[in-house]
Amino acid sequence: MSKHTGEAFTTPTDDTPRPEVDGFDLRAWIAGTAPVTRSVTVYGRPDLQGEIEALRDDLAETDDPADALTIARTLEAKRAEMTGSALRFRFRGLRNGELEELRAATAATADADGVTELDYRILERQCVAPAGVTWGDFATLHTTLGAYFMRTIMRTASEAVTGGGVDVPFSSASSALIKDSGKS
Repeated sequence: MSKHTGEAFTTPTDDTPRPEVDGFDLRAWIAGTAPVTRSVTVYGRPDLQGEIEALRDDLAETDDPADALTIARTLEAKRAEMTGSALRFRFRGLRNGELEELRAATAATADADGVTELDYRILERQCVAPAGVTWGDFATLHTTLGAYFMRTIMRTASEAVTGGGVDVPFSSASSALIKDSGKS
């Protein structure tokens, strides 16, 4: 470091490579944008989770090989049943004005959990997949699956609205498959 006045306070040259921006078409980029989406899997048979856990514990505790096999088969059948009840929902963020439009068109009624018809209608508007889910379907699912369903769905839908840390998701499984696909 030099003893010349002020040299310690200068910023060194930044040689970090920058992306090329010549020819970038901002309006084309804007036209290609879309709201954030988030997805979540919900199980229509979450009641089986407790049965599967109990069977797993029973399997760990038994010393009888015949009982172990019976328990293992029952456990796997329950797992298959629960897995078969899975449904993946995908929600998008709301566009400007959509929330206000829904508020103006919806009466303020709340059920015992404090969820309103407006909440269900917002979910209906945000739901990209599965196609055709209505606000009434969300209300019915809330009744049949309870707080588990609403907490899971509303958290995911809320993250779609707020962005919730948007990034490009990474899949180690897809990367490994592609890497290995060149090997025969």
